[in-house]
Amino acid sequence: MGRARSRTSGVRARQLLSWHTTVVLIGAAGLTAPATSSAAQDADDVCAQLEPVEVGGTVEAPQLLELSGLAGSPHHSDVLWAHNDSGGVAELYAFAEDGTSLGTYAVEGANITDWEDMAAGPAPNGSGPVLYIGDIGDNGAERRSVTVYRVSEPGQVPTAPGVPLTEVEAIELRYPGGPSDAEALLIDPRTGDLVIVTKSLLGASRVLTAEAASLAPGAPVDLIDAGALVVPRPPDPGLGLPGTAVTGGDVSPDGSIVLLRTYRSVLAFARADGQSLADALMGDPCFAPQEEELQGEAIAFTGDGTAYVTASEGPNVPIHRVGVTAPGSATTTTAAAVPTTSAAASESDSVDDDSSTATLLVAFAIALLVIGVGAWAWSRRGRGSVAG
Repeated sequence: MGRARSRTSGVRARQLLSWHTTVVLIGAAGLTAPATSSAAQDADDVCAQLEPVEVGGTVEAPQLLELSGLAGSPHHSDVLWAHNDSGGVAELYAFAEDGTSLGTYAVEGANITDWEDMAAGPAPNGSGPVLYIGDIGDNGAERRSVTVYRVSEPGQVPTAPGVPLTEVEAIELRYPGGPSDAEALLIDPRTGDLVIVTKSLLGASRVLTAEAASLAPGAPVDLIDAGALVVPRPPDPGLGLPGTAVTGGDVSPDGSIVLLRTYRSVLAFARADGQSLADALMGDPCFAPQEEELQGEAIAFTGDGTAYVTASEGPNVPIHRVGVTAPGSATTTTAAAVPTTSAAASESDSVDDDSSTATLLVAFAIALLVIGVGAWAWSRRGRGSVAG
């Protein structure tokens, strides 16, 4: 009876040891939490710079009913450039950051199939800032090539009624692997390189690139596929239009922050010195402040980088503004998605909570290890009684 009890005790002890070992290993896996929290802080570095959303004004231009592309003027303070989606005419609309109309500017020689986004960037010859207009949409995936128009920004401060924009260059682009739909056009303010992010309702976008030196009229430019971008779902996906379909993007004037927007979120990526835009987009973003918009496709930094603005399609839509408290300070690649829609205080609370959780995991793992060693020793002593 004593031998059977000792054998049973030994088996139970070994089972207990096995169970404790498993739990200890699970607890030890949690020891990676501090690294994740540290990485999350890198993402926080971007969103902690961002202020709550406020309404900066209302778009007054009566023609701007399908606002799709938006860019901050690098040349004139308090000026934004915008265009309509497909079905309109080849025009840009200038307005102040409070929405006051500054005139209509015809883009001479340009066609409009599906204009989706625009960006400001450096001129290839260094002569001054230029505007890029992306005729890159293709809902039916039927276009063999798409076009980006490049035109110098007027040297005069935009005023109504506006003047035609001349000497427009048409740059033909071909997507790798065949036609694709896209609505986000980015121009690197540091290098002039071009990036297009495709649109997918399932959240798997492609990052396509072209070097600045290749952007010239004439023969089609073959874009390079730099990799897949899995767009994270917003914390509150809600109902309505999908929250993973990329509908626009922009880069801060100093090149350190990259924004992509979907119908339901704004994603902010940090970009390190010497890093390409494509590589920055391979990092994990934080969810930046944004306001729910009926059909939000437009996003842009202001020309001085002190804020970004978003707007929806529709008549007299509000301009939602998010201030950037320390533009240019985010230079670390993000490594963890951190949902955030508030100021830095809530971000700090989140990091503190992660640190506390990691500390508890460490203590728990140590305690289980001690219990496991004790169970193993007790099992060995039980075996000794049987052998004796």
